[in-house]
This record gives sequence, structure tokens and C-alpha cells, in this order.
Amino acid sequence: MDIVCCTDNNYIKYCCVMLTSLLENNKEENITIHILGDNLTSDSQNTITSIVEEKYNQHLCLYAVDRKLVVDFPNMGSYVSLTTYYKLFITSILPSSLHKVLYLDCDLIIVHSVKSLWDCDLTGKPLAAVKDAHKGMEIHCALLDIDCIRYGYFNAGVMLLNLDYLREVGFEKKAVDYVTENSNRLTFHEQDVFNGLFYKQVIHLPYRYNLHDRLYRRQRYIDAETLPIVKEELKSPVIIHFSSGKKPWTSRCLHPCRYLYLRYLDMTIWKGERPDMSWKERLWRWNRHLASCLYLANGYRKQY
Repeated sequence: MDIVCCTDNNYIKYCCVMLTSLLENNKEENITIHILGDNLTSDSQNTITSIVEEKYNQHLCLYAVDRKLVVDFPNMGSYVSLTTYYKLFITSILPSSLHKVLYLDCDLIIVHSVKSLWDCDLTGKPLAAVKDAHKGMEIHCALLDIDCIRYGYFNAGVMLLNLDYLREVGFEKKAVDYVTENSNRLTFHEQDVFNGLFYKQVIHLPYRYNLHDRLYRRQRYIDAETLPIVKEELKSPVIIHFSSGKKPWTSRCLHPCRYLYLRYLDMTIWKGERPDMSWKERLWRWNRHLASCLYLANGYRKQY
């Protein structure tokens, strides 16, 4: 099983928590972790090595990515780093001997085995991913010339990638060209690129493999027919994706599964570390809870 993730020194801690959750819940598998890194320090490399190779006895491959590849790519100034674009260069960075990889963002945790996800048949398809859900999705898709109703829009935080297919169609060049030609339309960065190129060919996975933030909210921005499916999927999570801007390592995260994230954090060298909860932050959380209870904000539902 080959797992790929992109990170820089600022995200090493969160990458390590994600990897800990993955390896803790997939101990029966032979796993190779491929890290696409941006000038990772020796301390960062040693920390990842201590988890993957020393603690869990799995394999680790580190790849130094030249930041010049993405320096001119659009950045909306949000919590998303340009490092996220590294996944567009997977086919040339990873060895040609790899035929399939599971890409994982660093802001998620794996709470059960991913073997069934890994075994998904990608024959004749570029990738498999979970449908996304967010406010204004139809408008966003129209901006990218995607028929949202017919094809949908997927989340790129968890993707099973068919490298043979991607190499055959010249994905890397197509991706770079797409960024160049659509730089003013890329609201969700590389996710828009993957969707813009493959929205017709993607295999849509069950939601349990990428339970992103909106699926836990009161208003989920999904159609009535999909709602009961999502409710059932939330009962059997495999991957929980903290995809909003308020991450579980920050004081303003109200996600109902934040306690699970902290459980895996406490399995690392950062055990016991918590964000500062000043009176100002506590007041913000109280106001947000109240607004949610009064349906003045799209707060979280109780955990299933």
C-alpha cells in the first residue's frame, strides 16, 4: 500500500498526527509512505522517520520538491499553502514502478482500515474520490464549466490515483496548463484542477472515506436523496477530514470529532499540547455555540 502526502516544515506536526492515525489503524498492512516535502529540515525528517520506520516498522520515502514548480501558481491567501499544488507533480516525482497511490491531506485522521479503499478497481479511470459539499457549489462548478447536477464535484483531500492512467494522458502538463489558463478561477486551488480535468471520469467513493467538514454541519448542502446515505456513512467513519479553516489544533475548532484528533496527537511527541484558551477564545466559542443553537450559524450536529 503506497500512501502519498505533501507537507512543509510548518505542517510537519499535523502530518505526523495523520500518519500516526493511519499506521495505528492499519497495522496488518505493508505500507510505504511517500512524503513530498518542501525543504524539510533534518529535525522534520527525523521526526517522520521515528514514527514511520521506528515506531510502526513501515517504509518511508522522502522527496525534495523544488518550490519553483509552484511559485507562480495562484494563492488565495487562505490557510492553504502552495505546497498543496505538489500533488499535481506526483507522476514525475514518484518512481515509474508505482502504479497506484492513495493521496491523503495532512488535516485528517484515519480511524479504521483503508484496505477496502485501497482495493478499489481503477481500471480505465484516473482516480477515485468522495463528492464534496459546500455553499454555492453549483455557481462554483459553473465557473469551471462543470455540470454540477450531472457530474458533481469531488474533494481532493483523499484520492486514490491511477498513476498509469495519469502518465498515459500526460496529466502533469495538462494540470500546469490548466492552472495557467484558469488562474483567476481557481477558488479551491489544485482541487479545481483535478475536477476541471477529470470530473467526467472520477469514481465516486462512499462518503465514509472522506467525511469532510460540511457533512457534520446542520446544513450540509446536499440533495434530499443523498441525505439518508450521508447519515448512514457518518455512523461508520474511516477518514475524518477537518477541511474547514478552523483546524482541530486551534482554539476555535468546534468539530464534534476534535477529541479523536487530540487522541492521536497524544500518541506523538506533542502529547498533551493544546491551544491557548484565553477568555477571548472562550467567549468566541460560547457565542458560536449559542448562535448555532439559535440557528443563526451553520453549526455542527451532534456526533452520530
